[in-house]
Amino acid sequence: MTVEKVSLSFEPALAERARRAAEARGQSLSAFVAGAVEHRLKLEEARRVLGDWEAEQGRITEDELRRVRSKWPV
Repeated sequence: MTVEKVSLSFEPALAERARRAAEARGQSLSAFVAGAVEHRLKLEEARRVLGDWEAEQGRITEDELRRVRSKWPV
């Protein structure tokens, strides 16, 4: 796999928390941050798709949300 080296800056406390979390998962800090970025991008895409759907179909009702949540794995 080809990778691009980038430089990121974090507040010291956040950097330390990220290092500890990565270590607890047996990951490098780079792998942990890459995974977090990938997760965030997927969430943003899902929000975009939901927004598009709601623009076409109307807002999702509370009843619809309850039905989906009842079937969603915990």
